[in-house]
Amino acid sequence: MIPSDLDIHRTAKIIIDQYGKEAVLEAMRRVERYREKNNENGMRVWNRVADAITWMQMPEHLTGETVH
Repeated sequence: MIPSDLDIHRTAKIIIDQYGKEAVLEAMRRVERYREKNNENGMRVWNRVADAITWMQMPEHLTGETVH
């Protein structure tokens, strides 16, 4: 089952609440755990969570910026 964007954002929020500034590192640790198990689906899910965490923790003044 592929988690919805809403599920990914809810998970990201939970991880942020639990780990604060270390949240993205925790998500990446989970990616590595799934990599060790050769579980590509788990890796994809946790990469999506890490991306959501990065976005959610981005300073507000940068959220509208374009990066080249």
